[in-house]
Amino acid sequence: MELRCRFCRTYSDEEDIFCRGCGVRLLTSRRYDLSRADYAYEGDLEKLTLLKELVTPAALLKAFYLKKAISLHEKEVSSRSIYVKRNSSLGSLLVWCADKLCLKYLPKMYIDHELGFNAYSFGLDEKPYVVVGEALLKALTQQEVTALLAHELGHIGCGHMLYHTLAEFILQGVTFSASALGIPLVEAPLRFALLSWRRESEVSADRASLLVTDSVEAVRSLLQKVVALNNRANTTYDALSELISSHPHLTRRLTLINEYYRSPEYDKAKRKIEKRSLVRKALLPICRFCGAEKPPSSLFCPRCGRSLV
Repeated sequence: MELRCRFCRTYSDEEDIFCRGCGVRLLTSRRYDLSRADYAYEGDLEKLTLLKELVTPAALLKAFYLKKAISLHEKEVSSRSIYVKRNSSLGSLLVWCADKLCLKYLPKMYIDHELGFNAYSFGLDEKPYVVVGEALLKALTQQEVTALLAHELGHIGCGHMLYHTLAEFILQGVTFSASALGIPLVEAPLRFALLSWRRESEVSADRASLLVTDSVEAVRSLLQKVVALNNRANTTYDALSELISSHPHLTRRLTLINEYYRSPEYDKAKRKIEKRSLVRKALLPICRFCGAEKPPSSLFCPRCGRSLV
């Protein structure tokens, strides 16, 4: 069945999940959809609240100059990258991960020839981007690639994009005009708050990665491999790097991943994922038990009578 996007009016198949035009989620939220409350780290939320208090009003950060900087950065990235099409194997995996995290928008994705063993996300909540280094992608297993994509998508799901982009641009040396934005972006308190919050935001993204893969080993292997690859390449990376920072910080993150995996919050989130999967299967036009055709709205098979939820 074709659905018409309520924003850009593009027609997409229901199976596309996200609009072919603007990337917005086609189906409305349901009871068992994941939200950032299911995996956002407490330290992330606390420091983000403090950060918002330093930036008043936050709407100023969405000024024309920032949008222009994002647009210019995308052009720069795209000039040295491969755009990941949705119907490719990697694009399909991106859609699968984004659907599992119930994102509102599917990001555009690029494979950057020059990024090395790293990855990052940038943009705004309604227009996000994911960039992965080609060298990193080639070095990872399929399970680690899934963990990587889920990590980046976790930032989007948590609503990190605005401040995450500012932190990323500061680290990359992008200069902001205070007069254009109306706030002193380069002042020490805001700069410190941005970079301090960014450390905590990585924990939330790690949790999202764990929910998608359901594997502590996959997340641990990804992070440790990125550290090893960068060390082997003698790469000098910032202490607040997107995926890794330093060995002590990595140890802390692995500890927090294990704690979340054993927590009631993780069990609750996994149950939501399982129930959502059952509801989706129940709405299929075919009974998963006997294979008979059925109305998509029927929760019981007309032939075998079994409940489909």
